[in-house]
Formats: sequence, C-alpha cells, structure tokens
Amino acid sequence: MIAYLRLFRADAALIAFFSYLTGAELVGGARLQDVIAAALVTCISTNFIYSFNSWADRRIDAVNKPWRPIPAGQVAPEKALRYSLFLLVLAVVYPFFIARTSLTLFLFELLPALGLLYSARPFCFRRHPAFSTPTISLGLITPLMLGCFMNGADHRLWTVFVALFLYCISVVPLKDIEDAEGDRAFGIRNLHLAWGDRLPLISLAGLTLDLVWIGAAPMREALMIVVATVVAATMACIGIFRYLRLKPEKLYKAVIRAAIVLAAMAGIFFRWG
Repeated sequence: MIAYLRLFRADAALIAFFSYLTGAELVGGARLQDVIAAALVTCISTNFIYSFNSWADRRIDAVNKPWRPIPAGQVAPEKALRYSLFLLVLAVVYPFFIARTSLTLFLFELLPALGLLYSARPFCFRRHPAFSTPTISLGLITPLMLGCFMNGADHRLWTVFVALFLYCISVVPLKDIEDAEGDRAFGIRNLHLAWGDRLPLISLAGLTLDLVWIGAAPMREALMIVVATVVAATMACIGIFRYLRLKPEKLYKAVIRAAIVLAAMAGIFFRWG
C-alpha cells in the first residue's frame, strides 16, 4: 500500500491540505469539518491527479525519476491505472455529498477534470507548456478557493486568487528544469530546453509583475503582506540559486518546500494572529 501512496507526492499533498485550511481561516476559521474536507480533497482529488499522472508519465519517469514506484517496479502499471481510476470515481462522487453550493461543487469537480486534461489522451496538456502551466497553476489554487467558498467567502477575495495564480504561473515552469532529459527523449516541449538559463529570469519577471499586482489590487493589508512575503521569498530563493550556482534541477523543489512552510505559517497567522 505504501508504494501506491508514493504515486502521490508528499509536497503536493501538504500544499493541498494546508491551502484548503488556509482558505477556511481566511473567512472565519477552520473547523473539524474543514479538516475532513481538506483530507478528502488531498487524499482523493489531488491524489488522483498525481497518481494518474504517475501512470501516464511512467515511461518519461523511467528517464527523469527512475526511483518512482512504477519505473522502479514497485507498482505494476495496470494496477496503478486501476488504483487511479478508483480514485477518479471517488473524486467525482464524494463532492455531491459535501459541496454547499453550485460553485463549490464545480470547484470540487474541477480537480479531477484538470487531472484528466493534464495527463489523459487525447488532451495530454502535459506535452504543451502553454496548456500545462495554467492547468497545474489552477489545480494548485483550487483547494484554497474551496476552503474559502465552502465557508461562505467574500467574492472580493478574487484579487488574492489572481495573485496566487500569477505566482504559480511564474514558478511552475521551473519544473521543466528537472524534467528536461526525459522530455527531450520523448519529444515533449520543455521550456528549459527552449530558454535554457533564461528560464529563472523569466520566472523572476513574472514574480515582479505579481508584486505589482499585489500592490495595486484591493486586498486586505494582512493578506497583502502574506502573499507579498511568499513572492519575495521565492524571488530570493531563485536569486540564491543563481548567485551560488547551485544545481538548477533542485530549484523547483526548493521553491515548493519554501511555499509549504509559508503556507503553514500563513494558516497559523490567520488562526492566532
């Protein structure tokens, strides 16, 4: 069973879980029912996205990440597919029992839809950065939006959602650095292969524009500080990697880990701040 759970990614699970709870905290405070909903979103909906992608990308992972469960022989491809389809059924069904509005039902169902668009044929957005980057970015912020709207969020929070979407759009392309070898082998469009060392600079430009949006958009001061801190910390991380000439393929993971810590701190801030 542990091998099946490793089809998922621990960092993605933590981001989804804490994002949902942070969304709940933004509009009044997370309760036990929010912890349960966050667990469902994480263990079923987000788990489906990554587990299905692990199956769809098994040949690419054999080059990029041979330690993953399928290329390492820990989970047979057909069993991984059956497991993913089981999660898909659960991801489609359970929201009908907990969604509170048509909007929240849409957001719940959006997660498995994004997983299919990203990895399944004939869509396979994974192969096209123009589609894959927005798809991943929307999937990352959806748990936060769910946490907000499941608790009756003020729709004026859209400025925060836009800021975080712009953040993800700027950061997600960095993942192409660690995927370059396998993408080249299978003819997949890869932004790092196309832009080389300029890719982190392009990410910095996107993050700079995001800071401009954060400063200009109507947003609660506390939220502005938290989101701007996340963006600034990410820019600092990219700058440190470039200045110290650290291994660029580790940059994306470093940024993700920093985002996890900051998301947890944001949840604590809005809980007890």
